[in-house]
Amino acid sequence: MNNVVAIIGALFYLGLLFGVAYYAELRLKKGKSIINSGYVYALSLAVYCTAWTYYGSVGRASTNGLEFLAIYLGPTIAAALFLPVLHKIIRIAKTQRINSIADLISTRYGKNFSIAVAVTVLCVAGIIPYISLQLKAISNSIHVLTGNLQKDTGLINFWLDDTFYITIILSLFIILFGTRSVDASEKHEGLVAAVAFESLIKLIAFIAAGIFVVYGIFNGFGDIFSRATANNSLKDLFTFGNKTSFATWFGLMIISMLAVVFLPRQFQVSIVENVQEKHLKKASWLFPLYLLLINIFVLPIAMGGKLIFADGSVDADTFVLALPLHYNQNWLGLFVFIGGFSAATSMIIVETIALSTMMSNNIVMPALLSAKNFKPNADGGITKSIITIRRISIVLILVLAYLYDKTVARHFSLVSIGLVSFVAVAQFAPAVIGGIYWKGASKNGAMIAICTGFVIWFFTLVVPSLVSAGIISNDIMINGLFGVWWLKPFSVLGIEGMDSIVHAAFWSLFLNIVVFISVSLYSKKNAQETFQAEIFVDIFKHSANDGSSSIWKGTAYLPDLNSLLETFLGKERAQKLIANYAGRNKISLDTKRADPRLVTFSENILAGIIGSASARIMVSSVTKEEELKIDEVLNILRESQQMIELNKELRKNRVSCKKLPMN
Repeated sequence: MNNVVAIIGALFYLGLLFGVAYYAELRLKKGKSIINSGYVYALSLAVYCTAWTYYGSVGRASTNGLEFLAIYLGPTIAAALFLPVLHKIIRIAKTQRINSIADLISTRYGKNFSIAVAVTVLCVAGIIPYISLQLKAISNSIHVLTGNLQKDTGLINFWLDDTFYITIILSLFIILFGTRSVDASEKHEGLVAAVAFESLIKLIAFIAAGIFVVYGIFNGFGDIFSRATANNSLKDLFTFGNKTSFATWFGLMIISMLAVVFLPRQFQVSIVENVQEKHLKKASWLFPLYLLLINIFVLPIAMGGKLIFADGSVDADTFVLALPLHYNQNWLGLFVFIGGFSAATSMIIVETIALSTMMSNNIVMPALLSAKNFKPNADGGITKSIITIRRISIVLILVLAYLYDKTVARHFSLVSIGLVSFVAVAQFAPAVIGGIYWKGASKNGAMIAICTGFVIWFFTLVVPSLVSAGIISNDIMINGLFGVWWLKPFSVLGIEGMDSIVHAAFWSLFLNIVVFISVSLYSKKNAQETFQAEIFVDIFKHSANDGSSSIWKGTAYLPDLNSLLETFLGKERAQKLIANYAGRNKISLDTKRADPRLVTFSENILAGIIGSASARIMVSSVTKEEELKIDEVLNILRESQQMIELNKELRKNRVSCKKLPMN
């Protein structure tokens, strides 16, 4: 197929996505939300199925048989098992105006800035390989579609590399697509609608390819399976447990269970973009159904590819596209290419937006705001700076992904690259799950545990990939770190025989959990940590708080708070928010000194824009806070809870009185 046709098809599809997003936002302005639907919410969760699913699952099945199913059985189990966890995190995110996984963890542990930075760095380092996987898949599919199987030359003559131009186009598209609003906690109506649309396209395209292979090339499932089992090189490949140990199955399922919750893009669509908590129930069965449908034809396509391309001339990762083209089904091939392009772009868009928000809020903005020569305009002047920072972050992320693709990813399959990222984000699980269920979890425990997991992940997975790419010496793989035999990346403490991914996940999570619990047990918590622990663990009790209480204590002046909010929101919007909040809570605005509740309210508003850690820094810069004792915090929480219960009783009594018959 001609290069021009492939390029026009891809650009047309990007234009269609932009049209879907624009239509969704237009409908929202008219008061009708497209994404306020359990079906749309479930389809948005299918951003989990990337080019790895679309192309890589077939490639994995061609070499490791049924092992690919573990990556989807994990999320299927998680859809039911993690339902209470997600429900709790969604409620926390709504009440605390949380906009990222870094924001969630830092907010839980006393709005700590250091933890926010650590989580952001780990996210960027862990997800860059995953984004590079998508770029690699798009590039490979274009080569297969056009028949131009050019050799990958790395960074040499990069201006002749189509992946370079794909990166530029996607950067521009994401900048237009995802940086319209400064408030990262607001719902991205257009983004979610486009992702849901993409989920439908990639599902239909993959099923179309599967139907063609099963019924167009072969005579149904029975025919293709009988031919595969008659082939000596294939029959053992598709026997359960033959190619993969049960330990590997279990390990991959656990990793994928955690990844479907803690990947930045999954956190974005499942937590930040959730419109109604009740949508979780529909997604708990619809999302697993989607995973089932998109995997029905993986084995048949893998078998068909192995039978048709028995000489090994075609990369197994491209079977889903190569088979229709081999039989001159060019239009079907183009549609399949669009499906794969859709799977890759949806992941890149959501993941990059999530990472750019974290980089902006937790790394760049704090540095910028603390600079002495930085003086934004009072009336919303900093808004443009925030948007510019996020746009630069988007470009930086995609450039790093491109460099990784050309230096490291070119040596590995799609699935192996994706699993590296899965293990990386799994390091957040102890801090998050422990943090929302255990009040004793501490800031020090979370920080040291995450850093420990990150170091083990880097040593056991990233270092071997750098060795394979020729970037560092192979000596560390043979003799171990510093020549210590039990510090080899693939056999820590001399334990051998495990799959490299499962080995890395085991050691990183094991040490992560041990450190998290041990350090937390022997750490003292300050008042802010104690307050956040109470709020997070008992969120369903405290989320009914209407803002009538605050644990802030100190001296603050209303003009300073107004000026701070005006810097980020503009004068008109800032004054309106303050006035509305004061009216609801019967707070007087005639005095110069600010009510403590206004300080907490201002911090929550800023948290949605620049993250909780940065918001706390900004509020501290215009107020003088006094340190509270832990007993004072607990008393305030008890009084707040008593007020909530009293309000509930009063509402019940009012309803009862209305129902009484009139004499």
